[in-house]
Amino acid sequence: MNFSIPPEPDIIKKEFNKEKDEIETKIDSLTLWFGNRLPSYLWKDSGWSKPLKNEGYNWQSFLKIFSLHKREMIKWSRNTLSWKDFLKIIQETIKDPVFKKIYTTT
Repeated sequence: MNFSIPPEPDIIKKEFNKEKDEIETKIDSLTLWFGNRLPSYLWKDSGWSKPLKNEGYNWQSFLKIFSLHKREMIKWSRNTLSWKDFLKIIQETIKDPVFKKIYTTT
């Protein structure tokens, strides 16, 4: 399975950090998950849905996989994990045979 590496969504990242500052909360996970913007960006805008669907994943299973990486998502938003490394971690979970068996319909 080959995934394209889409451009880093700097606007989404800036919005995360702005919202976090405005709310003045330490609930990074809630801020990052609000509206599923990042998973939606990868699923819809970056074209990941097609190869994932071909492998038996659907939107709900993609969200479940994504939810396993809340810490990495927070690290990315804080610039302590690069965009490429973050995506590599997500892709490794997607490709893992154990997770594939649990989260796919095929």
